[in-house]
Amino acid sequence: MKEIIKRLVLFGSVALFVIGFSACAKPKAELSVSKTQVKQGESVSVNWKTQNSKEVLLNGQKVAKTGTQVFQPAQTTTYQLVGKSGSKEAKDNKTVTVEVLAASPTITLTADPGAINGGEKATLRWSSQRADKVEIPGLGSFGPSGETTVSPLKSTTYTATAKGQGGDATASARVTVSETSGNNTGGNTGGDDANLKRDFDANVKSIYFEFDQSTLRGDAKQTLDGNSNFLLQQKNKGIIFRIEGNCDPRGSEEYNLALGDKRANEAKTYLVSKGVDPSRMDVVSNGKRNAAGSAEGSPTAVPSWAHDRRADFVFIRGGNQLRPEPAEK
Repeated sequence: MKEIIKRLVLFGSVALFVIGFSACAKPKAELSVSKTQVKQGESVSVNWKTQNSKEVLLNGQKVAKTGTQVFQPAQTTTYQLVGKSGSKEAKDNKTVTVEVLAASPTITLTADPGAINGGEKATLRWSSQRADKVEIPGLGSFGPSGETTVSPLKSTTYTATAKGQGGDATASARVTVSETSGNNTGGNTGGDDANLKRDFDANVKSIYFEFDQSTLRGDAKQTLDGNSNFLLQQKNKGIIFRIEGNCDPRGSEEYNLALGDKRANEAKTYLVSKGVDPSRMDVVSNGKRNAAGSAEGSPTAVPSWAHDRRADFVFIRGGNQLRPEPAEK
């Protein structure tokens, strides 16, 4: 009996020692994050585990002794884990760096006046914030705020795109063109237009492009030189015409519309560089709408893909020159 009592006393002493040791053991805390660097709006997982802790805090909030939480920090944040046991505590922390994204740009676009007669001009004005540049298809690239003059041949909606570090923003303005008999601007008769159209069709030739390209080839530039020589003759300076960009049937409709627009505008830019008034030209993209080819071939082979990849010049009307020649001094 005495032996049993001794063993019980010994067992109790050991148990009390273990309990006391545990109570005195220093807590441990370990924290980790799934990412140490994220972009604004991205999430990060915070994981932790502790030992010998009676109370656990994550950034001041009580949490379980082990766990995981998902956060979406708006700015660079330090996550701190504290494990407490009496007066003792253990800490661990990790910092997540947040890349703050630039705010999106904004833009407004107006047309003044919004309605004109054929041959008249309107002014496009735009103002943007947080933008590096503004692009208007067919007109070019501009500064964040500004204005430019347009003289569309038909009612046209202009779209300006503001581009900045925070992305893109667009705004549109429409110029309505009244179709009146005064569009000839010089009162030319139908017979005069017919003669001008005949000369135009005989002298202003289409140009051709490489596959998936809008860059002008050497032969295209030679053709455009001949076109500009005709268009700059005094008797032809009132001719209004349209440049139509075309593509072969391969690729999506959206892609080919964009490519056709680039081809037409490349031709327009070259003619402007030769002195042709940009107000005489309208630009459209047919995409692959007029494509007739079914295989590769030469531009003169109809139908062929090479013939489909072109920019055409279409006579619209004649009339006197849109802008008077400067007086000699």
